[in-house]
Amino acid sequence: MVHELKRQTGVAADEVPLEMLPHAVRVRTAAVSVIVAAAALLVLREAKPFIVPVLASVLCAYALEPAVARLRRWGVPRPLAAIIIYMLLAVAAVGAAQAARTRVTRFVDTLPTLIAEFRASATPDAGDAAGPLDPLQQTAKTIQQTAADHAPPAAPGVRRVTLVEPRFDVRAYLTSASVGLARLSVQLVAIAVMTFLLLVTGDVCKQKLVTIAGPRQADKQITMDVIKSVDRRIERYLIVRVLICGIVAVATGVPIALMGVENAAVLGLLAGVLNVVPYIGPTSGIVLVTLATYLQFKTIAITAAAGGAALAVAVLEGNFVTPLLMSRAGELNTVAVFVSVLVFGWLWDVWGLLLAVPIMVAVKAAADHIESLKPIGELLGR
Repeated sequence: MVHELKRQTGVAADEVPLEMLPHAVRVRTAAVSVIVAAAALLVLREAKPFIVPVLASVLCAYALEPAVARLRRWGVPRPLAAIIIYMLLAVAAVGAAQAARTRVTRFVDTLPTLIAEFRASATPDAGDAAGPLDPLQQTAKTIQQTAADHAPPAAPGVRRVTLVEPRFDVRAYLTSASVGLARLSVQLVAIAVMTFLLLVTGDVCKQKLVTIAGPRQADKQITMDVIKSVDRRIERYLIVRVLICGIVAVATGVPIALMGVENAAVLGLLAGVLNVVPYIGPTSGIVLVTLATYLQFKTIAITAAAGGAALAVAVLEGNFVTPLLMSRAGELNTVAVFVSVLVFGWLWDVWGLLLAVPIMVAVKAAADHIESLKPIGELLGR
């Protein structure tokens, strides 16, 4: 039918406007597009063990490339520069682990005492003032007793069965956690190795992409423009991401330090690092600050003040700072960022939350230079 339109109009088959196609052909085309999109999502979800390390390695290579380039300008060979960067990262990681070990050990040692104090404050002895959880516990007991009193009598010959909730299986939980930790370790090792290889090879992969783009010089030029645009926008995104994490760390650590919270600098730094993960990270930072403050002061007022300060920082960062800076760095609108985080978070869990925005930045950069993808670029743009 398309070829018949071609014969009548003299237009190439692949250039026939969609409005000129019969309704049945347009419906069939839309159905095929939906099926292809669903299949692509399924492939992305099932190929997570392969795709995630590759994309994470590319992002890490972009983050470390400026340091390697600086060493290259000093006359250091690229392989040696990559080795030096990895050695510096290893020293920094070991130093951070040793600095955190003392604090973690002290926290673990005092954890039983803190739990006992929390239970004592939540469930006071007889004759003491009511604890904060007493009204809730009393309401639950009243509802349970009322339901038991008004339950219909059992029919003759029918025996009531009481369901007993299964106990928490510590062994099964530890086994599952160990398997998850082993998988994460394998992924991190793969990311580290692939990142090192990308740093050592430099622009070889990009040059190969330009070579295989096609025989025409126009195709090679478009490919080169896309690569340069992706490089520029990913670098800007990483710089803005680090800047936002620094803003969150300072804005969270300073107020709680003025309140007298211990280890305020560490808590602020953790809030800034966790902010890398959209939505989940800021929430985790607020919970961490609130819990640390309560365990230190055991009072609702100072705990609410510290948690409120962390919450205010997260709200301002999520609604004003990040949309403003990210829209300029990646040239994406807020709706596109939110939807991409939801989609990739569903596909790849936490890894998807980390990689969603960089992926969309790269897609936007490519769409701005490829004519057939211009509508996608317009949809994602701010």
